[in-house]
Amino acid sequence: MSEPVTFEHLELEAHLLERLDALGYEFATPVQAMAIPPAIEGRDVLATARTGTGKTAAFVLPILQTHRAGVIICPTRELALQVVTEIERLSGLDNIATALIGGASMKKQIQQLNEWPDAILVATPGRICDHMERGNVDLSQYDVLVLDEADEMLSMGFAEDLEYIVDQMNPDHQTLLFSATMPKHVQKLANKILDEPELIRASGKEERPPSLVQQFVMICTLRQRVDAIEKLLMARQPSAAIIFCKTRNRVETVADILRPSGAEAIHGGMSQAERTRVMNRFREGRTNVLVATDVAARGIDVDRVDLILQDDLPTDDDTYIHRVGRTGRAGRTGTSVLMVGNRAVRHIKRIEKRVGQLERMDVPTQDDIERLQRGRLIEEFAETELQPSALETLNAAKEAGLSIEDVALAALSKLLDSPKKADTDSVPQVNKSDNGPKAALVLGLGAMDGIARGAITGMVYRVGNLPDASVGRIEILDKITAVELPEPFIDQLVRDLEQERVGRRYVRPRRSDDWTFQPEGRHPSQRRHGGRQAGGRKGPSGKHNSRRKERSGKTNRRR
Repeated sequence: MSEPVTFEHLELEAHLLERLDALGYEFATPVQAMAIPPAIEGRDVLATARTGTGKTAAFVLPILQTHRAGVIICPTRELALQVVTEIERLSGLDNIATALIGGASMKKQIQQLNEWPDAILVATPGRICDHMERGNVDLSQYDVLVLDEADEMLSMGFAEDLEYIVDQMNPDHQTLLFSATMPKHVQKLANKILDEPELIRASGKEERPPSLVQQFVMICTLRQRVDAIEKLLMARQPSAAIIFCKTRNRVETVADILRPSGAEAIHGGMSQAERTRVMNRFREGRTNVLVATDVAARGIDVDRVDLILQDDLPTDDDTYIHRVGRTGRAGRTGTSVLMVGNRAVRHIKRIEKRVGQLERMDVPTQDDIERLQRGRLIEEFAETELQPSALETLNAAKEAGLSIEDVALAALSKLLDSPKKADTDSVPQVNKSDNGPKAALVLGLGAMDGIARGAITGMVYRVGNLPDASVGRIEILDKITAVELPEPFIDQLVRDLEQERVGRRYVRPRRSDDWTFQPEGRHPSQRRHGGRQAGGRKGPSGKHNSRRKERSGKTNRRR
C-alpha cells in the first residue's frame, strides 16, 4: 500500500472523521489502512505491527464505529492505561472505557463496572480473570475481543489466562489479534482462536531497531556494570535514559546505587499508584533516569529518551529490539549499549543476524568522559546565537589588554567549573503554592555523599506521594540536607523514610521547626560560618552535634 490513505477512504462515520480531524490526523498508517476495513466488516484480524505504528487506533476505531461491546487485553498496566486514554481521545468522550488492571482498587473497578455497564473493557489478563471468577464480569455479553501485544503476553506466561478469556466470550465474537512479532507460539494461538482471519503484516518481514539508533555492546562482568553505567551517564549526559534489568531485585539494586543521580525504579512488584507516579515524573522530565524490568519495554512513548542501557542479555531477540526501540523515536537519534559477559559472544552473533553488527565499546575512562563533554560544549558553541552584549564584552576585554585567546580560555574555565545546569534546573526547587506553614525535613546525608537535588526531590515525592509543587527550597550542606515542605507532611515522611536509602546510605530523617532557609541566591554553605544548624549547636571542633541529648537527658556536648 504505497499511496497514503485518508481516513475518509476507510468509510468511518462522520463524528469519528470530525474527531480525527480535530486531532490533526489526515492519513492512516499502513496498519490502520489495512486493518480497519475488515475489522468494521466483522472479520477476524491477525496483524503484525511494531510498537509506534498506530495499531491502537486500528482496533479502537472499528469498535467505536460498530458500537459493539468490546474487550481489549493488554500485557501491562501502563499499556492498558494508555489504551484507555487513546479511546477517550478518539471518541471525545469520558467514561467510555474502564481499566481493569492489577495494583489498583478492586472496589473502585467494581463500582465503575456498575456505573458504566456499556463501557469498553481494557484489562490485563490476571485482573480480568479475577473479576470473572468473582462474578463481576460476564464476557459472554461482549462481541469483540482484542489481544494487544499478544507476543508479550505469551512470553509473560499468560497463555492459560488468554485461553480462558477466549472461552468465556460470546461464541460468535470477533477476535482482533495484534502482535509486534509472530513467533511460533503466537501463530499457534492464532490458529486456535481465529476464524479465517485477514492477515496483515505492517512491519515488514522482520522488525528491526530504529535506523537512527547507534547500537553498541560492552563486554564487562556483572560487578563492573553499575560503575560502567554511572560513567556512561556521566559521559553521555542523556536527556532521558532507560536502564533495563532482568529481575526486580536487580532493578532495585541498580536504582539504589544510582539514586544520587536522580534514578527511579519501576517493575511489576510495585503498586499501580507507585508505577503511575514514577512514569508521570519520567514523562514530565522530573526524573531523567529510569531503571526498569521489561514491564516498561512496551507502552512507554517518551520521545526524549536518547540512551538505552541493557544490564544483561534480554530473554530473546524481539525483547532486545523492543528495548532499543524506546529511543530513536520521532526522527531523533539515540544510543543503545548492551552489557554482557565474556561467554555471551555466541548470543551477540545471534542478535547481530537480526539487527546488524553491534559496535564494540569499552567502559569510559575519565579521559573519554572529558573528551565527550568537550565535544558537546563545542556543539553548543556552534549552535549558539551570538548576542550583541557578548561582542561588547569581548571588545571591552581587548581594550583592557586581554587577548582573544585569554578571554576564550577564561570563559571556558568558568563554564567547565560551573555546576551542571541539569543539577539545579531539572526539578522545581521553589514551592510556589500555598500549602500552609512550612518546616524543614532534615536528612543525614549531604554533599560529601555525592547527593543531587534531583535525587532528594524524586525520593520525597515518591515516598510521600506528595502533590505537585510541595517541595520548596533544598539546602545541601556537607553532611546534612534540609528540605522545605508543608508542615502537615513532615511527620509522616519521617516515618516513611526511616528505612529509605540513597545509594548505600540511610537517609536518617528528622523534623526541624527552627531551620532558617537562606534567601534565594545565597549559597547554603555560608551557614557554616555562624548560627544554628537544624536546631543543634556546633561543638568546639566546628562540627554539628545533631543529637542534643543522651539517654540520661543530659546535654550531649563534645569534649
